[in-house]
Order: sequence, then structure tokens, then C-alpha cells
Amino acid sequence: MAVTAMKPKIMALDGAKAAAEALQSREDTWRPHALALAEWLPKAVKATKARESLSNLKHADKWLKEAADAIRNERFAPIADQTKTIWDQLKLQSNVSLEAVHLGGTGKARKVELNVTVDGQEGAALGVMSQGELHSLALSLFIPRATLEESPFRFVVIDDPVQSMDPARVDGLAKVLQAASKNRQVVVFTHDDRLPEAVRRLGIPATQIEVTRKEGSLVALRQARDPVSRYIDDALTLARTEDLPREVARRVVPGLCRQAIEAACMEAVRRRRIEKGERHADVEDLLAGLTGTKSLAALALFDDENRAGDVLPRLDRESKAAADTFRAVNEGSHEALGGDILAVVRSSEKLARWMQALP
Repeated sequence: MAVTAMKPKIMALDGAKAAAEALQSREDTWRPHALALAEWLPKAVKATKARESLSNLKHADKWLKEAADAIRNERFAPIADQTKTIWDQLKLQSNVSLEAVHLGGTGKARKVELNVTVDGQEGAALGVMSQGELHSLALSLFIPRATLEESPFRFVVIDDPVQSMDPARVDGLAKVLQAASKNRQVVVFTHDDRLPEAVRRLGIPATQIEVTRKEGSLVALRQARDPVSRYIDDALTLARTEDLPREVARRVVPGLCRQAIEAACMEAVRRRRIEKGERHADVEDLLAGLTGTKSLAALALFDDENRAGDVLPRLDRESKAAADTFRAVNEGSHEALGGDILAVVRSSEKLARWMQALP
């Protein structure tokens, strides 16, 4: 009787125990998730509240990027303008026009973009540009950046910029370098004589230094001089060399004096004709086609190479010494020079300087 009465209680106890175990199992299963949810919930609430300001933050971020680009482009604008100006000085008859220079790309992929036209049409200019034009374009981009006021360097060094340039473009380069030298020391290394010639002809103040390597790799520096001075200096050196046989000197010195006079004539012709607007190539072709010192002198004196017969009378009107000197050095190249060699060199220098300055 007592045992029978206990059975419902035992069964209830077992059910309660099973329920407790089931509850504990569920709690063990869900507790980690509940803890994670409890940790995430405040953040979710905070993010929900912050969602209202997200749009403003996106607008602010966009504005900052646009403002940074605007400031960058504003700072780049003087460089772009100067690049176009320099290109206009160097391009000459090039059919490639530089319409605009601006910064493109984003982040680490930023780059300088060039908007160019070929014969007025948009195209791949780099594919049709000559080597000289590419060098000119590179200089147009380099010089404005190198001469920024913010740059701590007060000098610019350029190595052989004359490569593949035609003579007219060399004149433009000389003027560009002169402009850059107003607030920078400009140092140019070149093996090409055309840039020094253009600097002299255009009257650009510059110090020209020749670098030569002597025996034993000894490097020597000396101030470079114009061709007239070099020929006269060489003639003087030979005339004063005591160990040189006089007969040799009398045959070699007149040739150097004649070359000095010819160099002076060519300088006068180049200056006159290029200032009149003639193409450099045409002037060089004209000079290369002349035969004889008299024809060259006639071109310098009368702007007419066919008036060779009038050269000596014109020099005689200037001074008898001028005519005598011209005749002596011209004939002395074929026959030994007579008289005082040093005196001939001095009179040749005087004649060359006079012809060098012809209007």
C-alpha cells in the first residue's frame, strides 16, 4: 500500500530531473550564443544610431577627396602652364599640339596625362613624334618641376639635351634655359657644338667650359671660346713655337687664320639670315654649298655669294691692311707665307672680328 502510493511521486521526480537535464542542456547550448549576442547588441544599437550620420560622413569624405584633388590641381596648374609654354617654344613646325596637362589617376596610380592633337585631331601623339620632339616634350615637363620655388635645390643639371634636335629647336632650347637661369644655376653637359653656337649668336650670358681627358685619364678644364678665338689661339701657339720649323709654320698658320676668317663670316651669315626668319636648315645648306673663302666672304659682305670678285675691293675700302691680310692668308694656304707670321695672325684676328660683327 505504501509502495503503491510512492510510485507517482517517484515518477514526478524522474520527470522533474529529466526536465532539469533538458533545460541545462539547452542552457549549455545557447549560453555562448547568448553571450555573443549580449556583446554584439550594444554595438548594434550604437551602429543603428550612427546610421543617421553615415550619409553625412560619406558626403564629407567625398568633399575631402574633391578638395584634395582641387588643391593638387591648383598647385599643378603653374607647372602645366609652363609646360605648355616651353613646348610652344620648342615644337617649332611640329604638327603635335599640347592642349592640356593635368594629373590623373587615384592613389598610387596617379600620373600626368597629356591631352595632345596631331594636325588638329586627337591621336596618339607619342607614336608619331620624332626623337627630337620627344626630348623636347621631356624637357617641357622636367624644367617647370625642377625650377619650382619650393624646391630646395637652386640648380638644374641637364645631360645632353640637344640630342636629335634640329638647329631651330636648339635656339628655342637656349632661350628656355636662359629663362630658367633667372632663378637657378643651369648646368648643361653636351657634346654638340650647336647649343654653344646658339648661345653665342643669341647673346645669352653663359660660361662655357671644355672638359678634356689627357694622358693617364687626367681631366682638364678650360674655358671654351668661339671658333674664331680657337683658330687664332692655335695660330698664335704655332707662330710662337720655337721648336717648330719656320717653313712648317709659314704653311700651317695661314690655314688657321683663314679658318678663323671663314668662321667669322659664317657666324655673321647665320645671325643675319636667322634673324630675318630663314629656316636654320636652309642657312646651313647654303653655307655647306659654298666653295672657296671668297664666296663665303661675299655672302657675309654683300649677302650674295656670287660677288666674290668684289670682296678685295670692298676690304680695301675698309683698310688696305684688311685686303692684304685676306689675300695673304688665302694664298698662304697654298704657298708658304712670307713676312712676319705673328703680325699676320694679329691682323687676321682684327679682320675676323670685324667680319664677325657685320650687320
